[in-house]
Amino acid sequence: DLLTESKVVVYFPDYLLLVSSRQQLINLLDYALYIRNIGFFILVLFFLRRTSIHLEYIERKEKVVLISGPWREAIVYVLNIGQKNPHYDRIFEKQFFDLNQHANLPLRGFIDVLCENFTRYQRFTEDGQYQIVPTEKQKQFLERIICGEESFHFSEVGTGKTKVIMPLLCQTFLSSNIEAHRYLARGGKQKDTLVILVPEHLVPDARHQVFKHCLNLNFRQEYRVYDDIFALLHPQVHLGANNGESKPKKQIFVVSFNQFKKALTYDKICQKVRPHREHILVIADEVDDFLDRDKLVFNICSNKANTFAPTTLELYFETSCAAYHRKECPRELFQSSPNPAYWIDLYEKFDAIYNEIQDASKSLNKSFGIFNEQTLRHCTSSISHDIEGYKALIARPYESVNRAMPGSYYSDVERTIFLTFVILSEDIAKYDELFQGERKFITFEYWREYLTELDYDELVYGHNRLSEIAENYPNASLGLIRFLYIIILKRMEIRDRSRSVNSVDIIFNFDCIGFTGTPFLDNYPTSDYIRHQREDDIPPSIDRSFYAYTSEELSQDEFENRFSQFQGQNSDVKVEYVSSDFMQESLKIGEMETLKEIFTREQENPKAESRKTTKAPFNAIVDLCGIFKLSTIEDVRSLVLEHFGPGCFHYIYHIDQSDGSDRMLCIKSKNDVTFDEEFYRDLCKRYGADLRHKIFFFVDNRNYIGKDVPYQLIYQRHFKLPLFVKSVVIAHDVEDFSKIWQAMGRSRTMNDTTFSIYKSNIPADMIKGNNGLGDIKTLPLTRLLYTKNCDCKMAGNLSSIYQTLIALYNLSQDSFYYSDDIVNSFIEKMEMTIQTKVKMLEDKIARVVLGTPVPARILEHIFLDKFRRSPN
Repeated sequence: DLLTESKVVVYFPDYLLLVSSRQQLINLLDYALYIRNIGFFILVLFFLRRTSIHLEYIERKEKVVLISGPWREAIVYVLNIGQKNPHYDRIFEKQFFDLNQHANLPLRGFIDVLCENFTRYQRFTEDGQYQIVPTEKQKQFLERIICGEESFHFSEVGTGKTKVIMPLLCQTFLSSNIEAHRYLARGGKQKDTLVILVPEHLVPDARHQVFKHCLNLNFRQEYRVYDDIFALLHPQVHLGANNGESKPKKQIFVVSFNQFKKALTYDKICQKVRPHREHILVIADEVDDFLDRDKLVFNICSNKANTFAPTTLELYFETSCAAYHRKECPRELFQSSPNPAYWIDLYEKFDAIYNEIQDASKSLNKSFGIFNEQTLRHCTSSISHDIEGYKALIARPYESVNRAMPGSYYSDVERTIFLTFVILSEDIAKYDELFQGERKFITFEYWREYLTELDYDELVYGHNRLSEIAENYPNASLGLIRFLYIIILKRMEIRDRSRSVNSVDIIFNFDCIGFTGTPFLDNYPTSDYIRHQREDDIPPSIDRSFYAYTSEELSQDEFENRFSQFQGQNSDVKVEYVSSDFMQESLKIGEMETLKEIFTREQENPKAESRKTTKAPFNAIVDLCGIFKLSTIEDVRSLVLEHFGPGCFHYIYHIDQSDGSDRMLCIKSKNDVTFDEEFYRDLCKRYGADLRHKIFFFVDNRNYIGKDVPYQLIYQRHFKLPLFVKSVVIAHDVEDFSKIWQAMGRSRTMNDTTFSIYKSNIPADMIKGNNGLGDIKTLPLTRLLYTKNCDCKMAGNLSSIYQTLIALYNLSQDSFYYSDDIVNSFIEKMEMTIQTKVKMLEDKIARVVLGTPVPARILEHIFLDKFRRSPN
């Protein structure tokens, strides 16, 4: 069925059919039938067979013939059933690049062929050349990824890793080039399955690139491109040779980091993957994000109803209430419990959380206070898990729902319990619907104790909303909150069983290669190192020659030399660090007030060239730390219009939260349209080189890693100017330099764009040392952040060290996942069984990891590697 519109363009002069999804192919198949074009039908069907769609051909039903004539002949031809059709073959093989004819070509020559073919997928521009032509540097980088001893490779931001390198790697895999596949084996067996791993927000773009470049290769070769790793649950999806096949069918899976980890907790998938894992190659884009020490682990859990006693529910309420209303710790009340120490510690924890969320930049995002279709519009793949029953009532911290995934619900149940109280206290209207369904259960005894200010019959049988009652009778609010809070906690499920997979498990079990624009990684042994039971030092997983550690006490010249290596082609970046301490106060007023303050400060900057013109001094903001998490793009539009007036910016670029697509919001008409090539060309015709002063670019914090804001290089090539005039990066409380650099990298013309980086707690001497814009590598704050980054990435933290131990344990047990022994740590603490279970866990890991030669040696090498670079 034709479900969505398809805008498919074939480009002069090659006219290749380029599609970005399965749905587009289904639409095109429907269109071919509609216009009765047999040739087009055949070509689309060839492509569709290579995607994750199971096609069945039913010629007749009982005595009724369903398909006949040329349509039957077309289907039979594509399915390769019956008699051959050389005439058709001669027509359609021209639509496919034959890579197999280059099986014996030397790798470098084969890369040249791939890159020459690659240009033909691109549009032919008005200046007489293809839009993207792989450069010599990109060819060398591709060769280094394929041949290099290191698993992971660095190439500076904006060098086409996702749009050029990744599709070329996929084409290399689908080829039969002997030298390329010898290197891709990574010292192990020949690879027939490729897993493309990308961050969640880059999945649509990665899927688009793989579909665009990998469906028209090697005419008649059987291979598959899957955009869903859970296709492995289907009984007809196999890895390796199947049903008497002479050789295995090549397969590509495009999947997010967390979805791949989640898949490896399914026994049915593990049964297919584990025996075949030496034939699987994993390619990780933005590998530093994949190995981020705070994002390593992914839990998947089954849940069960809790069995909290009424006294326990009351204690949770009293503890939350005391911490929220800044009351003394109710120690006397806690003495009545079996474990007073637990409740005293919990009060201190709630008090610390309360203090944390008073910092408006870290505050609870009340828009995400409950799960529903609207609040989870940016993670459609998970909504079905998130809006079932009680889950719609539970508050979550902003960080965990930013990319909500099953399994993140109870990473910290106690935090959830307290934040639910916060939401109830500050945004009670969210619970109007719940109250309407539950008000009839308010007992006369409860009313007499807590709600006597209200009329009982009106309270129980009336129709006034909860928010209206709370507004009219503020003294009754706490009694209403208590009533709902107890209901919510009664409904809250707890973990029954839990499985976890972390990034280190994948590094240990699969041959991996990858690339990143911010190469700060912890060092782990490769699958090949483990496979051969090596005992020497762990080889570096990435080139670290440009790392700068505090312990090295480098001279300024040596530091700048190493930083220049890190910069690569972005060698002349001009930056000004600006204190964001003012945000502590402005955010208490509101997010748009904070954005307005930034606008004002940028315009008042004495270095701003356009202070007295109608042009704004900057045209891009990257919200790295989620300062504007409550605001919509319409809020930003209103402020831009109010502050700059109607004659300055005409459009606001933003990124759709549901599918990651590029959008343009018209400031005047409020029309929100797709920012595609057709629209870009129209803007160029209207504004010419002045286009950059008519678009305000707003990049939210879900898209600061790897997201390519389009047409920047095309604009620069045409007009010799950067599309980003000046980019304001809101780093505020972010200490990780690699994230700041990624945010700056949303400008693909870093040498020509200038930057203001808003950062809190800048040492006084480093603020004074900055007089406007300066070369980033010469600024003292850059050195401080950069060396701290190198130190921290090498040292890791307790979480990453623990996950390494668990991965080593899994390795010894021949398992991808770990079945957690301590499932509900907060209950174990409450019931005073936590110490015993932790001791048992410690003994088990020590016995298995340290008592098994291979994991013990690996752990020793990992620790030695860290200690050599320890700053203290």
